[in-house]
Amino acid sequence: MTSRPAKVVLGDDAYERLARFIGDSGDGALLVMDRRTHAAAGERVALLLRARELPVEECLLGGEGEPVASEETVAAVRRRVRANRWPVAIGSGSITDIVRYAAHLETRDFLSVPTAASMDGYASSVAPLMRDGVKVTYPARAPVAIFADPQVAAAAPLELTRAGVGDLLAKATSRIDWLAAHLLYGEPFSPEADARVLAPLRHVAAHAEQVMAGGEQAIRTLLHGLLESGLAMAHVGSSRPASGCEHHASHFWDLLADRGRRAHHRHGLQVGYATRLAMQVQRFAFGGGVHELQVPVAPVDPLGPQARAWLGRPTPDIVEAVMQKQQFVEARRDRWPSGRNAWRSVCERLAPALGVFERVELALDAAGIPRRPEELDLDEATVRATFRHATRLRGRYTTVDFLEGQARLEDALGALVPAG
Repeated sequence: MTSRPAKVVLGDDAYERLARFIGDSGDGALLVMDRRTHAAAGERVALLLRARELPVEECLLGGEGEPVASEETVAAVRRRVRANRWPVAIGSGSITDIVRYAAHLETRDFLSVPTAASMDGYASSVAPLMRDGVKVTYPARAPVAIFADPQVAAAAPLELTRAGVGDLLAKATSRIDWLAAHLLYGEPFSPEADARVLAPLRHVAAHAEQVMAGGEQAIRTLLHGLLESGLAMAHVGSSRPASGCEHHASHFWDLLADRGRRAHHRHGLQVGYATRLAMQVQRFAFGGGVHELQVPVAPVDPLGPQARAWLGRPTPDIVEAVMQKQQFVEARRDRWPSGRNAWRSVCERLAPALGVFERVELALDAAGIPRRPEELDLDEATVRATFRHATRLRGRYTTVDFLEGQARLEDALGALVPAG
């Protein structure tokens, strides 16, 4: 199911226009933020609303730390959502997802106020939440409108901007997963949504140094690109245009962190590093490593002892994801290309997408995205386990599933060289 596109206001007068928007509706506002985003934008938004004599409630999350997008936090916000108050998410990833899902459960629209160019989920219609130690993506709703002041985003810590660059550059591999699933299995594919992702990806890949220098115009461009990525997700009703095997890797690392096996790191840094590895895997898969297409074979015991050693006892969401993927493959098996010419055609269609990899690699370096696994509290064994088992976390078909079905995943991992 697709969502209507959000109205996007990106400018120095964004907060004044937010206050006018809420005032014209005749309602008040529930401002959801943490102590950092309250200082960055929430205090100013509240003053503008009160200057119009509008009812304002403030909901501060996270205490001294950053709030976690969990079912418990969603429930706490949901209790404060009222029919005559606009829920307003003031912050970045976690706060937006918390408000998005709480509003969705209450069948309420909400507004988004980004405070950093740190991620692409502001305009999205899905909400990733931690559940039983696993990040699960739920259908939710896109905001009615987004009000972003580029000056506020430019003043955010550089590490948040770096994370935003990593998240946007990660689309280089997620879009290949999507297009490959379309070419191999006929999964629906939207050229319009893909174009919304590709244009800002190319721009930021070519101007990563300027973005990291922190100039307001460069940050405005990055934020616009991240918003376009979210609008692409809202257009198709899922995160498919912007999330593939590189995001599965990040979810796997989040799971390990939640269980005390490594430290938590920012999403954008994780997907940026995973993109380095995913590009190697995809070059192997579609750039010459697989010479002839075979009828795919199903994985043997996908949640067996080796997987459980990393994933733990499979949660219901993991079991459901594995079943969804198996059903996806079975339902579309008759679409599978046959013959050398068909496989050659698939690779030719994917070649232009692979062609952006060199520029993306340079941009990842320019942005300071981690090159060595230890920078993210990973080691080589964990990296290889990631590409064997992270695919169990989502029902989405990716290049990793393709290689597994061709019995070539271990060959691809043998050629995998963690950056360093």
